[in-house]
Amino acid sequence: MRKLKLISDKFTLKILTGVFGLLSITFGIIGDIIAYLMYPGYDFRREVVSSLCKGPGGLFFQSGTVISGLFAFIFVIYLVRTFDGDEINENLRKFAKIMAIVSCASFIMLGVFCGSNPIVAYIHGTSAMISWISGLLYITLYNIFFIRSSNYSKFLGYFGFIETVILVSMLIFFFLHLLPALSFLMKILPNLEWLNTLSLISWYLVVSIYIIHKKN
Repeated sequence: MRKLKLISDKFTLKILTGVFGLLSITFGIIGDIIAYLMYPGYDFRREVVSSLCKGPGGLFFQSGTVISGLFAFIFVIYLVRTFDGDEINENLRKFAKIMAIVSCASFIMLGVFCGSNPIVAYIHGTSAMISWISGLLYITLYNIFFIRSSNYSKFLGYFGFIETVILVSMLIFFFLHLLPALSFLMKILPNLEWLNTLSLISWYLVVSIYIIHKKN
């Protein structure tokens, strides 16, 4: 009886994990699309993602980001619980969980604090940096867990490293553009940020669908 309950609990956990992952990207995409459609002249090549909050549909972007972050928060916590404890170092798993929580909390802050006000812009920028760095750490570790865990296909881990590479590249270009001689790299950052956004959405989507489909 206890074994059946354990199987049922694992089944429910995985289903909920996948559902929350899909809800996260759904609300994020809806908010972005509405904000984009209400922002005349928005150029993907020249403007960063968060510029959408400055347009007429800024409230939709902010709301979508906050709700997406809340569901992502639940998703990453549930996901780390699905990895087999015998195959994953417990301290490493705890660290990955902390980084995931920090990343999602910072992402939510991006939606709350977004605008042209200098103080708001500073909080937004700081939150973005924290979210990127902690996101890089937790996504990389989760990918390693996917590869090591017998519960998952190694493909998820290898696929996830695409997001790791893109995020690393974006961070490198961001820090390099702060140097006066390399300030021109700022022109590339909007493209990298959008590429990172699409890559992260793809990672959440693939992982969520896999979990819901496999269920065991």
